[in-house]
Amino acid sequence: MIDEILSVPNPNMDELIKDETKSFQQIESEIKGEMRVYELSFIFSSLLSPEDMALKFGDLKNLLMVSGARFITEEMPRLIPLAYTMVATIGNKKYKFNNGYFGWVKFELGQEGILNLKEGLKTNEDIVRHLLIKTVRENTLAPRKPMNRERFSSKPRYSSAVKSQPDKSEDKEVMPMDKEAVDKKIEELIS
Repeated sequence: MIDEILSVPNPNMDELIKDETKSFQQIESEIKGEMRVYELSFIFSSLLSPEDMALKFGDLKNLLMVSGARFITEEMPRLIPLAYTMVATIGNKKYKFNNGYFGWVKFELGQEGILNLKEGLKTNEDIVRHLLIKTVRENTLAPRKPMNRERFSSKPRYSSAVKSQPDKSEDKEVMPMDKEAVDKKIEELIS
């Protein structure tokens, strides 16, 4: 297998061998041009209607297919508030966005297809911002924790922290006290 790799002329071979941080499998896949797993996250302009956004998402998926991508998973874009205002130029005019349609797609693609994809993303004016990263095939989404209902209840969270005391009001009768008796009791306690 190594003989096959070394017999193929590659001008970048010296560069690949010098990089000691890469594993043999990574070097081999770079030489052969194998498929890698990528994730593309993007924000479509909020100027689009939901119907137009669905069409633009279809166009983006077509761009991926034309580039040679094999889909792994995806999430349909949904309108979200943005963490900060983003500025984008659409048709020679600058727009500020506080909302956008956020979505993502995980796919496999070869080196040649990435260049085509990047060029298509740059020319797409409906995408306010995008991020293309290398990732792994496995699901990297963290599961959502179920809401803890104890947090919102009136009962204490930890029963051992609160000692149960018998209700003393049931044992004694409550007698009304006058102001002088209260003042006298306070003076006794202070001195």
